[in-house]
Amino acid sequence: MYAYNPFGIAPEDFDRETAPSRIGRRIRAIRQEEDMSQGDLGEKVGLNANRIQQYENGARKPKFELCKQIAEALEVEANALLDPQVANYIGAMYAFFEMESLYDLRLKEVDGQMCICFGESQNDINVSTMNKNLKAWYDRRKQMEADILNAESEDEKKKIIHEYHMWEWNFPHSMNKNPLSKSERAAKECRIQCRIIKKGPRYK
Repeated sequence: MYAYNPFGIAPEDFDRETAPSRIGRRIRAIRQEEDMSQGDLGEKVGLNANRIQQYENGARKPKFELCKQIAEALEVEANALLDPQVANYIGAMYAFFEMESLYDLRLKEVDGQMCICFGESQNDINVSTMNKNLKAWYDRRKQMEADILNAESEDEKKKIIHEYHMWEWNFPHSMNKNPLSKSERAAKECRIQCRIIKKGPRYK
């Protein structure tokens, strides 16, 4: 088990197990804003109110085709109910909409460019954790960029980029690991080489 595990289980397992609850939350929020009862929605898609309640409570997960029918009954896009997929710009926009709700995402225009930031509330654990993670990502990328500028070969650049990608690909567990700068890595490698030389033939 990894030391950094805010969900108690592997994040991918957490996402899979809580998917029905997320879809249900979105259905309920839109239905209530449309001033529609569970019975009204059920009638539009050929289900009873109890089944709609089960979907909204996360007790059951509606299949994709049913999600499309529910979305049509609510007069919204199916993407408004499903977990966002960022492989295309439409899915990415719905991911931003979701983050607006969960993490107080805000838009800013800086020098003609659109930028996103998150709220500053220290009392909201979602917002404060997001800002903490973004700061760690920012620091990690700045370190990578600085190391690349000082790299002495293409092979060294590739190694630096690979280490950065490994940090991304192992998030959130990589949050426990502070990256070494180029000089720190060089010093560490030098210490290792010195120990090898001192040990003699055993390491040859």
